[in-house]
Amino acid sequence: MVGTVISSVVLVVGLLFIIVRPIWRLTRSPLYWDMGIGTGAVIIFLIYIMTAVVTPKMIEEDLAKEPCGSKSPQGACYKLEPDLCKTIWDKAIGDCKQELADIIKARPTGLIWPALSRCSARKMDKSVRYNRVQSETDYCKAYFSYLEEKH
Repeated sequence: MVGTVISSVVLVVGLLFIIVRPIWRLTRSPLYWDMGIGTGAVIIFLIYIMTAVVTPKMIEEDLAKEPCGSKSPQGACYKLEPDLCKTIWDKAIGDCKQELADIIKARPTGLIWPALSRCSARKMDKSVRYNRVQSETDYCKAYFSYLEEKH
């Protein structure tokens, strides 16, 4: 809270320097002093907002979307503890990497994540199918139909 108040004051001071130009009015020095101080204050404000507000929210959202995160299909569509879910997912990834080893070896720079992801999701679903959430959400329906498609 204190950081936000201080950064807001810095923003207001910066904007005042840009708009009112107090150094130029008092000393008739070049305008770029006011503009430089004002711009610097606005940049400091923006850096603070990015590091204190935006970045933590982005990290939180990214973690929620990781496999077994709260917003991932594994976290939303199965009744599993996060640690158990992550363990099962890691085992499924390992098994699928072995299955797809020929493809990986033939095309080491190829995009294999979609195939690896689908394979891992199917393997995980086979092992914990009984833990599916019995909800009618479109998200889980789409995820389960994606797993059951033939490809």
